[in-house]
Amino acid sequence: MNASKITNFLAMSLIMGLGLIQGAFAQDKGLDIKIDLSPEPVWYEQTWLLVAAGAAVFILILVAILKNNGKKIG
Repeated sequence: MNASKITNFLAMSLIMGLGLIQGAFAQDKGLDIKIDLSPEPVWYEQTWLLVAAGAAVFILILVAILKNNGKKIG
């Protein structure tokens, strides 16, 4: 091998090595974990809201049943 081929081989090896190192560093994305332990629940986790919605549905069903009042349907 002459000096030109050795130089080309070393240059290509350097470029390939730097590319591999860059690829390895690109895989390392700093890990940032944020945990929010808020004491206040979201609106759909409120107990009073679930009770109020259940009561409203119960009242609607009760009204629908009592409105028929023994009449035959159909």
